[in-house]
Amino acid sequence: MVRTMLSAAFVAATLTVPVQAQDLGNIIGGVARQYLSQEQDRAAFAQAQERNTIRGYQSYLQQFPSGLYARQARDGIERLGGSSASRADPYAGTGDTSGLSRDQRITVQRRLNALGYGTNGTDGNFGAGTRRAIALWQRDRSYTQTGSLTTAQANEILRGTAPRSNSSQATATGLGPADAEADLGLGRSQKAAIQAGLTRRGYDTRGIDGAFGQGTRNAIASWQRANGMQATGYLTAAQADSLMR
Repeated sequence: MVRTMLSAAFVAATLTVPVQAQDLGNIIGGVARQYLSQEQDRAAFAQAQERNTIRGYQSYLQQFPSGLYARQARDGIERLGGSSASRADPYAGTGDTSGLSRDQRITVQRRLNALGYGTNGTDGNFGAGTRRAIALWQRDRSYTQTGSLTTAQANEILRGTAPRSNSSQATATGLGPADAEADLGLGRSQKAAIQAGLTRRGYDTRGIDGAFGQGTRNAIASWQRANGMQATGYLTAAQADSLMR
């Protein structure tokens, strides 16, 4: 299918005159990125369907609020007895009780990014990306996953609490780092997206093939070490999510 899409892009590009080599590369690259995004979307929704729980569908919507299967995910939540808002951002309208200033909000975003929870910007505005990052941070600390900070939670982040490591996650779940990553159920397309994310950040995975070999493990460990995390070479859910975005 990828070959078909790339071929179609090539034909369309060559029919327009003139087309520079760089322009053609941009067209093909754009098609490839679109296909990868769609595959990640499909894989995430398939995982939600397999779990068939309210939390599973909510997790899909947090990753893809306007995804290909957003409507089906909301229908699944309502079918299971949950409440699904029609808005694109599941956390829109949630109020913070933390009373943070703009500078403090920027600091919170920077700390979340340093911990491996991507906020999609550090501008002091808590948009959809920051809400998702907060929710993932809350989930990994067994807080209620609201996407909105309490005063105590905001202070915990502002104090620069050390990131939750894979070993502490293993203590909570009874799993070692390798087993905890395996429990995430990452598909081949998701693993390829993670490898692409590492490569973009300057960590060589020795290929983007959707298989986590020694090159990928070394790249993960280097990325973890550079970001103040325990360098296990295995990913937590928050770390995988950060690298895929």
